[in-house]
Amino acid sequence: MGGKAGTFIGGASGGGNLPDSPLQDRPEGTIAFVVFALAGETYAVEIGKVREIIRVPRITWVTGAPDFVRGVVNLRGSVVAVLDIAHILFSSPISESPEARIIIVESGGVTVGMLVEGVTRVADIEPSHLEPALRTLDESQRLCVVAQSSVDNELIGILDLEKVMERARVVISPREGT
Repeated sequence: MGGKAGTFIGGASGGGNLPDSPLQDRPEGTIAFVVFALAGETYAVEIGKVREIIRVPRITWVTGAPDFVRGVVNLRGSVVAVLDIAHILFSSPISESPEARIIIVESGGVTVGMLVEGVTRVADIEPSHLEPALRTLDESQRLCVVAQSSVDNELIGILDLEKVMERARVVISPREGT
């Protein structure tokens, strides 16, 4: 996959050529994921969807926003909504700490920040090592966690970013008349 746009569950990742990038050296056929901690568990999103990872700046609260929207941040002149992914998956907000980060992601032309407890690494995973998510996950988790993999004896839940964003849109602006 070196230098080509990768694909995963949601289709084209929007990635591209990254000259002199360590991602160019990853094993052929693997998919790179950004791995992060959330509520004592480990999750990941495809790196091709990640624009950047930032320390948590001052988050401005937004009146009337759903509980899982922490607020907005100013990212070099652009206003970016920050989603509390723990609240989406577990219905309980994340506790901010010095290790907390915001992963800026883009999906379907929408850019948002995902507040996580900490980013731990980038992991290269072969598609053949992806397994279906556990059936023991609750409904909120099953909607967003679409696969799992074991990397270095650690179980990682793979989030489908499109499903996370879709779930956020449905809650933010429910369809009328349905």
